[in-house]
Amino acid sequence: MSKNLDLKITGNPFIDAGIFALKGMLDKSINNITIEDIENEAKFISKLYLNDAWNKNMYSIFPNSSLVNNAIKGNRSEKYFDDLKCEIENIQDIQDEGSCIGCGRRNSVNVFGKSTIPLTGSGSLKNYFSFANDGADYCSLCAILTQFSPLLMYTCGGKFILLHSDSELVMSLWAKETIQNVDNQIALKDYTGCCNDGITRPVNAIFEIIIKVISLSDLWEDENPSLNFYYFTNYNQGPELEIYTLPMEVFNFLVDIPLEDKHNWNFILKKGYQFVKWDKKETFNKDKKNYYYKNKPNVVYNNLLLNKSILKYFYNFKYKKTYCSWKLVNAYIREVRKMDEKRIDAIKTVGDKLSKYIEINDSKKTLSSLENASSYNNFRNVLRKILKSKIKDDNELLFTFDDYVVNLFPEGNLTWRETQDLLLFRIYENLHDWMVENDFVEEVSEEELLEE
Repeated sequence: MSKNLDLKITGNPFIDAGIFALKGMLDKSINNITIEDIENEAKFISKLYLNDAWNKNMYSIFPNSSLVNNAIKGNRSEKYFDDLKCEIENIQDIQDEGSCIGCGRRNSVNVFGKSTIPLTGSGSLKNYFSFANDGADYCSLCAILTQFSPLLMYTCGGKFILLHSDSELVMSLWAKETIQNVDNQIALKDYTGCCNDGITRPVNAIFEIIIKVISLSDLWEDENPSLNFYYFTNYNQGPELEIYTLPMEVFNFLVDIPLEDKHNWNFILKKGYQFVKWDKKETFNKDKKNYYYKNKPNVVYNNLLLNKSILKYFYNFKYKKTYCSWKLVNAYIREVRKMDEKRIDAIKTVGDKLSKYIEINDSKKTLSSLENASSYNNFRNVLRKILKSKIKDDNELLFTFDDYVVNLFPEGNLTWRETQDLLLFRIYENLHDWMVENDFVEEVSEEELLEE
């Protein structure tokens, strides 16, 4: 048998997590991982998983396994390692094809239930398995690799989040982060189990993970990763699973946020949290080691995950103030909303013309009409009146017919809100200082905006 296992990504989140956990622990390429490496690291997790906090996690990941089965007498760490070693001895040579439903490259020798492979089934629930077998057909290697997957899991609200991506860079960076967390626990002799920031809302936790991953590298130019997050528990009394998919466009946008707008973007995210009293000291909970506001709903995160527009969160209607530059808005509508540059430039130009018209005519009424338009027809009518007035005043078009049809309202009633948001943003960006000087609005601090 070859010592080199010739590991390859399978597409199975638990198996792939195990592969990248080993890669992170060994600091070597996936292709160079050997049977000896797996046996050595199996000894390591056999001890790690018996620490109290880790062992508590195992009840919801590998229930009824020798790690948590109280019926087992003697040293459970040794028993678990013996189980792993038995499967290591059963690892077969790689083939062109095999019966394993994980990798398809080796044959299954044994069948496995939920105590070894999360979210499968148990011997008494044969409807979980093909042909009512006693378990799932995994080869010994895939069953062992799954045992390393908890090292990459993130605790959230009594369940776990497992990141899975087709990007080796994403998976390697996340493995690096979580393995470092394990190393820190060992160094401090403070075992806290799977990675845990005290966040109980899965959507918030997903973005916490992504922000960490992005911060660990600058080499994202050629990456267009798929990102799935498995939010689950494998607990005996109620296994559950929810799958969240982060759109690739959202990931690319988060990577490309202009450096000068980083602070502004963080403010927009902070403003997105609901039901938070920012002036209270309780925003940080020392006992839970986390900012309590991160357990509140965040409308920006929710909309990004659901591929809904977040344009209205880039500006403040009451104080006629933008929270960032047009550059950040441009990045968002180009990357996430898939708006072409010609349309972006056309809307920006119309926004600039409207700003100039409002300022020259000192027309608070015009701005109010644009803001208060509540339907497609109403908004079109406001623009039509401004167009007529502008032609009368300076013989200059606000926009051409082609701009109107192709760029401002390419899908008519379906996209008019998006156009309204962008025009208002541009007007506020251009005229905020002027409006403050002319007592249209008052200037407020960032802290006051958070509370507003």
